[in-house]
Amino acid sequence: MEHLQSKLQLHIKREFWVNLNPPAFEHDITLDALMQQAQRTYLGSEKARSEFLIAPVLQAFQRKNAKLLSIFSGYELNIDKSLALNGFCDFILSTNADSFFLEAPIFCVVEAKKMEPEIDDLAQCGAEMYAARIFNEKKGNHSNVVYGCATSGYSWLFLKLMDNTLYIDPNPIGLSFNDPYYVLATLQWVLEER
Repeated sequence: MEHLQSKLQLHIKREFWVNLNPPAFEHDITLDALMQQAQRTYLGSEKARSEFLIAPVLQAFQRKNAKLLSIFSGYELNIDKSLALNGFCDFILSTNADSFFLEAPIFCVVEAKKMEPEIDDLAQCGAEMYAARIFNEKKGNHSNVVYGCATSGYSWLFLKLMDNTLYIDPNPIGLSFNDPYYVLATLQWVLEER
């Protein structure tokens, strides 16, 4: 977090901003089947949680918003090496549907190394969000808000970068095999708030 404050001049604010009662997200039979399969899979590694929990949830989110979103996994976002704003992003959601090229990143997802997102995961997510905003500005998209999430797959912490303030909502949104829909409803609410 020190890097975000000293190098990027961001103010870090712990603030409750996520709607804890978002409208329900309709069931997705593909996701239900994948969650049943995930229950029987070893999920002790970051890679396994990424493949069997995080990616299926984001794909269900994209299916519902197919005309609005594309998902980029492992995208190399090199904005400014001197500010350490370079490297591969776990997932980026972009508002250009059906595109092979990143055009308008609006949401960055960082995978937590452990079972709960930690301060380093939040800092990495904040840096990716800052880089995404610079990317957008270079492309002529001057929206001053970018969203993000640090997640282990089971626990999702939401962030919002607005102007020079990074807002971190301290309420983790939980995901279970039987109910991935609270996370999806929250993602949908964030998209619609945007």
